[in-house]
Amino acid sequence: MKQVTYPRSSLDSEPYWEGCRSGELRYQHCTSCGSVVFHPRALCPYCLHDTLEWKASAGRGRVYSYSVQHVPLRPDAGAYAPRVLGIAEVDEGFHMFAEFLADDPEQVAIGDPLEVVFVEVADDLVLPKFRVGAK
Repeated sequence: MKQVTYPRSSLDSEPYWEGCRSGELRYQHCTSCGSVVFHPRALCPYCLHDTLEWKASAGRGRVYSYSVQHVPLRPDAGAYAPRVLGIAEVDEGFHMFAEFLADDPEQVAIGDPLEVVFVEVADDLVLPKFRVGAK
């Protein structure tokens, strides 16, 4: 059986992963230029200052884009289908790629409300996913 590859933590991203483990979706905010920054990094991509602070998102947003995967890419590694992969437009002003959890993947639509949920996928690795249809 092939081994599944998971994301790894780094010095820049550890506060993000720590947040996921504690049930909190975190993003960065630049105190120099006011930009919202996601994905985790050392410098603001807009002004190149290192004045990034961590903030907690309310974990809500909308479907910005999505695709329904009908064939599992790695059935030998526990992948399943159908599943919805997409880009969430998070209320705090950033976009993130994630899996969307939907009762009926064929009914997902652009603009549907989302709410983050956290799923433990391996020892000490918790991933944010989004529940579709959150109120």
